[in-house]
Amino acid sequence: MAGDAPATPEWLNHHPERYDELLEEAVQSTRRRFAEFLPSDVPLNVYASPKSHFRLRVKFMVHGNEGYEYGSDDEGDVGEDASVIQHAGWHAGKMYPVDEYPIAAENICAAMPKVLAFVTQNRPLRNKLRGIQYLTTLSGDLLITLVYKQRSLGDVWQKHAEALRAHMGCDIIAQSKGVERLIGGRNYVDETLTGPDGSPLHYRQIAGNFSNPNGRMAEHTLKWLSICAEEMEGKKRDLLELYCGGGNHTIAMAKCYRKVLGVEINSKLVAAAHQNIMRNKSVNAFVMRAPSERFCSALLRHDTWKVDLPKYAKTSAPDEAVLPGITGFLADQKSALAADSSQLVEDEGKPTAVFDFGAVICDPPRAGLDEVTCALIARYPHIAYISCNPEALLRDLRRLSGTHRVVRMAVFDHFPYCGHLECGAFLKKRHDQPPAAPPSADPPVGEKRKADALQPAEEG
Repeated sequence: MAGDAPATPEWLNHHPERYDELLEEAVQSTRRRFAEFLPSDVPLNVYASPKSHFRLRVKFMVHGNEGYEYGSDDEGDVGEDASVIQHAGWHAGKMYPVDEYPIAAENICAAMPKVLAFVTQNRPLRNKLRGIQYLTTLSGDLLITLVYKQRSLGDVWQKHAEALRAHMGCDIIAQSKGVERLIGGRNYVDETLTGPDGSPLHYRQIAGNFSNPNGRMAEHTLKWLSICAEEMEGKKRDLLELYCGGGNHTIAMAKCYRKVLGVEINSKLVAAAHQNIMRNKSVNAFVMRAPSERFCSALLRHDTWKVDLPKYAKTSAPDEAVLPGITGFLADQKSALAADSSQLVEDEGKPTAVFDFGAVICDPPRAGLDEVTCALIARYPHIAYISCNPEALLRDLRRLSGTHRVVRMAVFDHFPYCGHLECGAFLKKRHDQPPAAPPSADPPVGEKRKADALQPAEEG
């Protein structure tokens, strides 16, 4: 290829011999940023990553022009006659080749050259190919996605894709024109993490949706949350989890609390969470689909939250065709609730689960918490906040500082060598706070309409 390679983009950095030094630099930077919340009596727990082969999901562009130069801003795509195909990635608006990627899981590293060699030799597979994505697990379950630029995938393509599946020994997904084709029938991998108590936790992770890219750090996060849970009211009250995703935290924390209610806006992640809850037999874990701001706006007017179980089964949980056995599992959940009359009541003749939250876990997107969500969580005695954006976390901790104090923090090195650390903060309510005002009996009409739109929950 023509041209000289420029300076290495940050996402290609891999310096295992300097890992400890770079991590310490990032930790000290975090200490300085959060100095106002880290006096000497507040511990900062540091969780290190494996130094290599830690990344479980990777997305590459591909390039097929022989005359391609390093640092080109030409997106391109692979044509029928391309004889050179490379994995590539973007940095500062330009494309850079990726020959090796040692931060990726070992089975991804092994798959990369095999996929390229096979695709290069198969014109139907390489024509209009734009990207290759890899998703794997700690146990090695691998899924490969081929992304195409506006082309039809006919019978000839299907035959070659099936040959690629046999060659690689894993299922293949193709994406083109917004349509997904499954070669092998799966669009997911099955992960098993080790829970805080040493027991296995099983998760189905859907391709194209969020899953933690560093499995070992996911286990560390669960361990830290369990440490926080030991200082909460645990089994006496319920846990609210906002931005619960596919239930990664929900399932592990269900062992630490009386009940857990997870809230998530992404319908595919909600479906995955239901499946994961059922696979782990977490009968005290529930999940509903709603934007955090709308859910919190409704909950702000009430001391408890009620879930109409028949409506929950009808509008939130998958049916038997989607998730065989779900009907029986929902019945098991109801039976578990019936053991405590304070958790299951009859409301207008319908069995209704009552949630009395004493703690909140939130893991918001990079923007952090909106003002309504921040106001809601400020009501509760304990808050565990996981953040992928330290600036948003710092802003939100300042918002919450009037009602809560930080008693523990943590850093999780999800993305070694890039200087970015994910953070956790555990907050407890200040003792000098006046009691919260009772909820309004007459919410604004607009807000009542928003609350009524939430399914399957009924206000309590």
